[in-house]
Amino acid sequence: MIFQKLSENKLKIILSNDELPNSGNFDDFISDSSEARHTFLEILDKAYDEVGFNTRDYKIKIDAIALRNGNFVFTVTKLVKMKKALKTAKPRKIAKSDISNFAVYKFDSFDDFCNFCSFLKKLDLINLSNLARKIELYSYNNCYYLSVFRINENFSDIAKFYSSITEFCKYFSNRELFISVLKEKGSLILKNNAISICQKYFI
Repeated sequence: MIFQKLSENKLKIILSNDELPNSGNFDDFISDSSEARHTFLEILDKAYDEVGFNTRDYKIKIDAIALRNGNFVFTVTKLVKMKKALKTAKPRKIAKSDISNFAVYKFDSFDDFCNFCSFLKKLDLINLSNLARKIELYSYNNCYYLSVFRINENFSDIAKFYSSITEFCKYFSNRELFISVLKEKGSLILKNNAISICQKYFI
């Protein structure tokens, strides 16, 4: 189970097939509304504990995508309360955390990262420059960290990217503070679009 807090109001959850009730049967899971509700409440409690995503006193919308590898991607959106919306008389300055989303993935070795890039190339994912504003690879504490800055959720192959990367590494953090740690204490290995560079020069 992977949590990615995209903003204060949006959370992405990636579940493997065996993490669903009913032996991973998605149709049976959704059709049983009471079990689905109970399961999602437990998942959202975990999301609060792990990434601080609080849905209490909010209505939420859940969008689901079934991936080819059997995993599922759920996007949870907190709906703005009507009372708060009516009180807003002037345009609010958008906080940095609302418009920025980060994802950091941890690879055990540079070979694992290259294997991931090779796999993406075989999938024929094109225009990877549109995936995010910046994709950088750092070396830190004998591991390699892929920093994905300002992810474009409208990227045509975003589902393929999410389902593929978890096969080669672990989701590590979505906190901007860890990016600062990488820049200060780590070594920048590949900058700008690390995936495309790796595909060009190391595969």
